Amino acid sequence: MKIYNNYILLFFILTNGAFAQSRADAYRKRMMDSIKNIYLTEAAIRNPALRQASITTDVTSGSNIENFVHGNKTFDGRMQVLRTSALFNVPVHQWGKNSISTTLSAFQQRFHLTNIMPYQSNLPDLEGKVFNKFTVGFTGTFLRVDSLFGHQVVYSASISGLTSRASSIQKLSYLGAIIFSLKQTPKVRTGVGLFINIDPSINVPVVPFFTYWRKFNDDLELNVNLPQQLTLRKGLSPKLWATLGTSLSGSIAFFRHNQPGIPQDGNFSTIDLKTGPGIEYRFAKKLIFGLNAGFLTNLQSREFEVNSKANDYFLRNKVNPSFFGSFSVSVLPFL
Repeated sequence: MKIYNNYILLFFILTNGAFAQSRADAYRKRMMDSIKNIYLTEAAIRNPALRQASITTDVTSGSNIENFVHGNKTFDGRMQVLRTSALFNVPVHQWGKNSISTTLSAFQQRFHLTNIMPYQSNLPDLEGKVFNKFTVGFTGTFLRVDSLFGHQVVYSASISGLTSRASSIQKLSYLGAIIFSLKQTPKVRTGVGLFINIDPSINVPVVPFFTYWRKFNDDLELNVNLPQQLTLRKGLSPKLWATLGTSLSGSIAFFRHNQPGIPQDGNFSTIDLKTGPGIEYRFAKKLIFGLNAGFLTNLQSREFEVNSKANDYFLRNKVNPSFFGSFSVSVLPFL
């Protein structure tokens, strides 16, 4: 699940004026570009969604799992999950108040089942079974920064595709957003907006959101990004930061089945709540290392036919909370 609201709002607020037309000479333009790069770097340090590239690995401890197909319990056991994701953000073109960018992604998931207790006689042997799933994606985004009724506003339109095949796109969605900046000072920023997600599997296509950022005198920052994130961030040194918070995350994998009674092509999706502390260390000019740990609570684990509604699922998992550990390497903007 991509954090579009943080990305768009912070991109606009912290680069205020970067899109304004100017008749200044080449020297002035270089000065403005330099100032813009400083703001972009500072914004990206605060928010990973603004970074040029990142590689993140999440490891969960074994969780108790119960599996249901068409409402009937098929097995219970334990499941360990390893997820690795890679993102690369590329600015494509900028003119006036407008810009175009693209994001390339790769996502690897490994599911390991143990201690399986079957409840159906025709169930395949799943003890020790490992499922490896690889998904790639792209997102193209158009962004316009403007003003409306005396308030700064951002308009955004995106198209995203995901697939595990080389020959076709298995999931295509369209996203539109409008974001109003309500207040902007050096220490407080607030905004509200609406997202519209056109996706065959989405049950609620329109989602409102609220974002609030505040910096306190002791270098403590509060970032509220509802309904997706709540984080406290504390600077320990110029290159070291500590965080504590909770955030929603999700995953998608595509399965091909040949069992009777279930669709051949399945879209397996999860929604998780990750809560716990973390640290980030800037070990080079453009590189940041991150480490997080805590509790992972699964809110939803379902599989439905590709291009069907998510609530029309044929498979459901009940997964108990587990411990998770996460480490990442990310790159600050350089393009």
